Amino acid sequence: MPILATKMNEESDAVKPQVESKVTASVLDAFDLLKAPKDDVKLNGGSKIISQLQGSENEKDLKYVLKRLVRSLGANLPDMRTGYFATLVALLSNFEQVSVAQLLELIKKELHSNGSSKSEVGDVALGQILVCGAIFRSGRIFKCTSEEQAQVIQLLLNAGKKKSYLSTVAYLILLDFVKGVDEEQFGSVIWPLLKADFKKDIKEHSLDSLYFLMVISSKFPDKVKLRKLIGATEILCEDNIHTICEKIMTGIDFNTVGHPIYKEIATKMADSPHLQLFWTSGIDSQLVKHNRNRELVAVNMLTTILNNITENMEILPELISKNFFKLFMDWFKGLQTASKIRSKRDNEDDNKIMIKKQRELLNTLAKVLKSKKVDNSVQVAILKKMLFNPGEINFTEITGTTLVKSIISDLNEDGVKKMAKLFKGVLLNTSKKAIKEDVERNWYNNERVKAAELLSYLVSHESVKDDTEFKLTYMKLLMCFGFFKVGGDEAVTISSELSSSIKSCFYRCFTSRFSNVDNLVEVLSSLCGFICGILEKEQVRTKIEKQFPQENMECWELLMEVCQTIEKNDTKSKVDKVFLILLYQLGLFLFSEPTHVKIARSSIKELKSCYEHYRKGKKKKPKIVKEGDLSSEPEWIEVLVEVLLSILSAESSVLRSVVQCVFRLLWEFLTPSSIGQIVSVLDPESDSNPLTQDNSDAEDDENEEEEEGENEEDSEAETEDDDESDSQMEDDDEEDLKIPDQLKIAVQKALGAAAPESDTESIDADMIDEEEGKKLDDALAEAFKQFRHGKGKATKKDRKDKKALSDFRIRVLDLIDIYLEKDPSMDVCLGMIAPLTRCLEFCIQDNQFSELENRLRKTIKSLGKVRKFSSIDGVDMETLSEYLKATIDKGGRSHFLFQALGDVITFFATFIIHCSLKIKQPKSPKKVKSCPPFVNILKESLQSYFQNRNCMLPIIFFHNVLQTEWDGSYELVPVIIENIFNDNVRHFRRSEGLELLAGFYRSLKRNKPTTDKSLKNLLSIEANFESTLVKTLKSETEFAVKNNFFVLLKKLINTMKMFHESCNVESKLDFKAILDIVGSCKGSVSQINNKQANEKQNNQQKQNKKSKKNKKKRKLEQMNGHAEPKQKKIKKTSESE
Repeated sequence: MPILATKMNEESDAVKPQVESKVTASVLDAFDLLKAPKDDVKLNGGSKIISQLQGSENEKDLKYVLKRLVRSLGANLPDMRTGYFATLVALLSNFEQVSVAQLLELIKKELHSNGSSKSEVGDVALGQILVCGAIFRSGRIFKCTSEEQAQVIQLLLNAGKKKSYLSTVAYLILLDFVKGVDEEQFGSVIWPLLKADFKKDIKEHSLDSLYFLMVISSKFPDKVKLRKLIGATEILCEDNIHTICEKIMTGIDFNTVGHPIYKEIATKMADSPHLQLFWTSGIDSQLVKHNRNRELVAVNMLTTILNNITENMEILPELISKNFFKLFMDWFKGLQTASKIRSKRDNEDDNKIMIKKQRELLNTLAKVLKSKKVDNSVQVAILKKMLFNPGEINFTEITGTTLVKSIISDLNEDGVKKMAKLFKGVLLNTSKKAIKEDVERNWYNNERVKAAELLSYLVSHESVKDDTEFKLTYMKLLMCFGFFKVGGDEAVTISSELSSSIKSCFYRCFTSRFSNVDNLVEVLSSLCGFICGILEKEQVRTKIEKQFPQENMECWELLMEVCQTIEKNDTKSKVDKVFLILLYQLGLFLFSEPTHVKIARSSIKELKSCYEHYRKGKKKKPKIVKEGDLSSEPEWIEVLVEVLLSILSAESSVLRSVVQCVFRLLWEFLTPSSIGQIVSVLDPESDSNPLTQDNSDAEDDENEEEEEGENEEDSEAETEDDDESDSQMEDDDEEDLKIPDQLKIAVQKALGAAAPESDTESIDADMIDEEEGKKLDDALAEAFKQFRHGKGKATKKDRKDKKALSDFRIRVLDLIDIYLEKDPSMDVCLGMIAPLTRCLEFCIQDNQFSELENRLRKTIKSLGKVRKFSSIDGVDMETLSEYLKATIDKGGRSHFLFQALGDVITFFATFIIHCSLKIKQPKSPKKVKSCPPFVNILKESLQSYFQNRNCMLPIIFFHNVLQTEWDGSYELVPVIIENIFNDNVRHFRRSEGLELLAGFYRSLKRNKPTTDKSLKNLLSIEANFESTLVKTLKSETEFAVKNNFFVLLKKLINTMKMFHESCNVESKLDFKAILDIVGSCKGSVSQINNKQANEKQNNQQKQNKKSKKNKKKRKLEQMNGHAEPKQKKIKKTSESE
């Protein structure tokens, strides 16, 4: 501990016994709070000291407190100084009798050092600075003599010179004071005392004095005459820039990195006309070699400049200066720098500090470049700096940012073409990579691949979407490298690795959707024609024949023959374009990896046969097949859909986008059977379900052999971009598919002939002898043993298969979404309900299908929102009733599974209701009230919800049904009214019934009833409600209710009243009388309720003790909102609305 602190403790111990009799004890105790680590406690201690002094008549108290506060500010305890400083400021503000002269005298006595310790000198000087700061903060500086003012400011400046780090503190305290005074006070009191110290050349200023001068010259320009002080009208003038840059960029340590002068200078230079000179000649010239602190200052200053720049946008490329950006990239590359071998603090990590700050800089640059003031030339110039010189073409990978693609996405057509020429030079190696001045080299292969990748990004750019010539130019260039290993000079050989990577970039050109189908056909046709021209060269054809099997070439010739036949048609129909797109695109995949080649070959052959079948059908009946017209022959479309599904099985984002493109063209030709083919792929119980096709064993070896080749050759193009369908592998301990079903199968195999025919039957143990029983035990034990061993051991192949299945089904869901975008057929939509539900059940039971589950729910929502249909043929009210009954039927589903499907069941039920509104009901004979069959189903379900404990339908189901705009809801309300006042219905179900009625009336407020039928039904419902309520509440029969029943009932009545008032709908209800009835009978009913409810509660507790199983079941039901809550309090209290 420093000598001063030790001496203070000794003096404190020695003085304390002498002053204890004179100084109030509570004042002494409050000083302990000032040492607390929390600011709240310190403030509490300071307020206690001030309040004690204000209420004390003992003069010794004030003298003691003042002396101790001044002395303690010089202690080597940073946490303690905060509390003592705040208390001293408060004391000076509240006690006018304490003079500045008295404080100066105390500083001389208490804050002095013996010079025996350097740290003691710094602590004492800091204490002096803080006392001066307290004088400033309290405003005492204006209440003393001019001589005392000069002493205080001189004391502050002298103390700041004792240590280098104290200078910053002194000027910051002085600056904090100056910012709070007006110009007159500054000119008359402060500036005359400081002026002499600032009248010197810029070179002689320190960072602190220069920063102070910059701030006060901006705040008081009329008082601070810079020309008389430094010989110039502004500090950051052209003549001073080099001097200032040299001053701020030399001698930087870790403590001065955050000095406020750097931010001040950067802010002023942002829109200065000297910005380019400041950065390129001033800052960049200081960054010749690595120095962590200097580079950190440069990064922080450039970030501040970018945050404040508004006018100098044309200077932005110059800010990416040569020296600065070279050192900037070195940190991202992880190169050894000079700062890595110096001594560092424990909490310093150069790499983390620099990388964090540099990423902040790049994010700020990205925001600036989004400004409308940034033109295309600036964007292109910045890209050149980043990607060529002084940057790297692999800038994105090195920095881990998306800045380059962000800038490219904002380019216009001219900018895209300029950048394409630059990347073409890299790919062809006609340009050179600059390393140093007059030192260049050829581009490396990985850099050429990056150029090809960026070219593919430019080809699919939005600004050139209709420029077919531009697209073809650069796609043919990529094709030469990728397909034929031919570069700018055919004599130059290209490695297979480079060729494969560039081939991936070529396929990536098709990932973006073409705005015009004709343009897509034109591009594909030109590319395939270009391939035919290249293959005519004997040297290239020989190379291709060595690379690919003869079957590929035969398939290519077959494809071109079919395409030429289609191209001969003067006017091409949509179907012709579909076949051209598919054939050309699959033809390009004949030069891809083996997996895609196999799919392409088989699909091309099927498409040829399909097109011939289509042409024959067209000659027989030239009319276009209409939606729902089953009399025509739809075989060709079914075959085509099968081909599309086969193509989707390949993990390729390109093929996925192609299938989506052609599927939109085929929409009007789709038939229910063809849509059924697509939906069946999603249905786990369908024969076409991928899980049921046991054909994976034959391809296991082939897939394993190809796996390595896929990763090396084309993994980037076919898997990296397919980000919508890709999902991460789950851990090895994931459960297998449908474990309960697997266990059931294993048990059935073990039972053999003894296995029951259905799940509801059981084995009669009396019919099995001892020997058979022993065999049965062994078989069952083995089944469970195998199940337990295999439970947590999902192999890599199993996980891969699950992922492939999930991704494939997600791609199929894309087709269903496209079909639902336009007006689909009602019978097709209804037919999707069951398969989609079964697929969702399948996903819920396995966590590895969570991504597919989310995607499936999205499609189900889209289906539920369909309101327009192209055809309603084959659908009547009986059909809708069957679909509704199948949808809400629990069937063999478990309790958990049915509840997990609650929202989906609700979507489908409301969808079926909307479908019913499109069906014209046959007119019924007069005086016979007709009720749709599915309304009766809903009424039965609603009755079961109130009466049956086993009803699993959620309350939101009935809320949505009642709030749907249809006349059937009026048929359901009487069922609710009947059960609300039924004493046999559980209490919480009655409360939910009141909520359902309130929701019904809120929906009426949104969908105001206007027809005579609706108004008549409403009057009938309200009359029924009034009669039932009055009959129940005024009868002498005991009616038990929960304590919140009447609260909800009053809310319901008020909701009904508000509906009639806001919508101006006539009502025969006397709402005031009804509310009076509810309030008047409430007290008598509650007395009966207390007794009955307590008896029911006791009976329930007895039943709970008898059966633990029932207790668990009720607990589960209560968690899911289906069990009666525990009755804690029966007495009801009236609440006024």
